[in-house]
Amino acid sequence: MASSCYETDRHRRRVASFVRLIAESLGFNPVLCESLWAAALEHQKFRLARLRTNDFAITGSAGMILHRFAGGTSDFGPEIESAAAILRTCDALDEAVEFSPYNAQPLRVALEDFLLDTELCPDEVISALRELIRPFATTEPAERLPVLPSAATALLRVQSDSVSAAELAGIAEQDPVFAKRLLGLANSAAFGPPNEIRSICDAVLRIGVPLAHKSLFAASLGPLFASGKLRALWHHSQEIAAIAHQLASQCGCHPHEAWLAGLLHDIGLLVFASRSSAECAREEAFRRAGFPRAYAETIVWGIDHATTGADLLARWNVPSDLVEAVRYHAAPELSDSPLAALLYIANGIDRDVNEPGPLASRFRLATALSLTNLPASAVESISRESPIFAIAC
Repeated sequence: MASSCYETDRHRRRVASFVRLIAESLGFNPVLCESLWAAALEHQKFRLARLRTNDFAITGSAGMILHRFAGGTSDFGPEIESAAAILRTCDALDEAVEFSPYNAQPLRVALEDFLLDTELCPDEVISALRELIRPFATTEPAERLPVLPSAATALLRVQSDSVSAAELAGIAEQDPVFAKRLLGLANSAAFGPPNEIRSICDAVLRIGVPLAHKSLFAASLGPLFASGKLRALWHHSQEIAAIAHQLASQCGCHPHEAWLAGLLHDIGLLVFASRSSAECAREEAFRRAGFPRAYAETIVWGIDHATTGADLLARWNVPSDLVEAVRYHAAPELSDSPLAALLYIANGIDRDVNEPGPLASRFRLATALSLTNLPASAVESISRESPIFAIAC
């Protein structure tokens, strides 16, 4: 019940955000804009027959708007009728997006289909929505995208379960940062006795080749997230990588692939972070209003970070199964990839409570658990004492 109330509250807030922006763009006076916003915050409570009478639960213009929204027959003039039409349209738009996961329909397609099916919506409202919602966009031209560091490219080419300690040591010795990273890990409390390790090869052996490989790959990718505003994202990516690695063996996924997918799953946010501060602030405002990240991104950028990240990884020649996992990590119902489903589950475990949760979260979690054959109790098996968490940099 609490989850249902939470979803209803977020729907009202999103609709309120839409109606205010549309009313302002159509030149409504400020008082009517506020009344429409107030009506939107209450609209789901008033789908009742009693609103067809004059016994309004809310007085003033907001009550009149709700009366017309609920199908009441009283005539309050063209301004109230226009306001009610905006509320009906924005309510229907957000509901179309809310139900898109159940229809295995991409969010972007749900928005596009709604804006094309305009028979029941006033032309001026649809036109204002089309101005507000950016049309589908493609990923940036190659010259404006981040470049995968050469060391990361080299490490992607070698398999963690077949590369030798000597090969990894050779890669690490070419970069002082890598060498320092491995020696620091090998001499840390997480990896054994206190006798000091001074050889890179000995460091790889103490850590173990699979973990040393992951540590080097993370160290090679880390500089892409060096700016202050990206450090939290980098920490989250490493957390998801570690969680996915731990769960992988329980669902038939390769642990190293799961770790890589987790580390790379939000790489698309690097692209958005480089865009204008005004547009970034606009996206953030939508998220504060209750729009999940992918929803807000699609409105502002015409594409979400999962699609952008997958396109970027494809240009980096990352294996196709990792690309697909990243593309659908926030919408597991759109793919039969257990790896994408695993990332969805991992993100649920390490979710930022300050961010609006995903749409249809229960349905998507059930879908992800089904695709991975994981029990719901699997989330309780995560041990942060595992060495996989110790390699975070």
